[in-house]
Amino acid sequence: MAEYLASIFGTEKDKVNCSFYFKIGACRHGDRCSRLHNKPTFSQTIVLLNLYRNPQNTAQTADGSHCHVSDVEVQEHYDNFFEEVFTELQEKYGEIEEMNVCDNLGDHLVGNVYVKFRREEDAERAVAELNNRWFNGQAVHAELSPVTDFRESCCRQWEKRGQEDGRDGI
Repeated sequence: MAEYLASIFGTEKDKVNCSFYFKIGACRHGDRCSRLHNKPTFSQTIVLLNLYRNPQNTAQTADGSHCHVSDVEVQEHYDNFFEEVFTELQEKYGEIEEMNVCDNLGDHLVGNVYVKFRREEDAERAVAELNNRWFNGQAVHAELSPVTDFRESCCRQWEKRGQEDGRDGI
């Protein structure tokens, strides 16, 4: 029985633990989810919740209408953001194996930044220190994430869009 339970842990067959939270570190149902969101006590990966602000989603004129932002401006904004965050985290906390920025409009994912450090200790220290920081006028909310394989957490819709226009599926 224990072997069976271990084999289905974190999968859609698991009726106790949320497979979405296990796979992507977030769940669209949030606290209303009927399954458990097991927050790790140690992990190489952290998530910085809602840290990235895509200018296409936030640019507004004085009257509140949406501003058009070119693809070039969006890419430049993203590149600057990525370089700033990656460089600071690696210099202050340790070697980064992978960093992914969510460009997804789902409330549970929008602007999340996932950072996988080489060492769990670096991730733990980053969470402790980043929760006392501000970035772009907003408080940083960092937590350890269960995500270890970003290939499993990549949005299928984004993968398809990335393949169609030649971009990376971040």
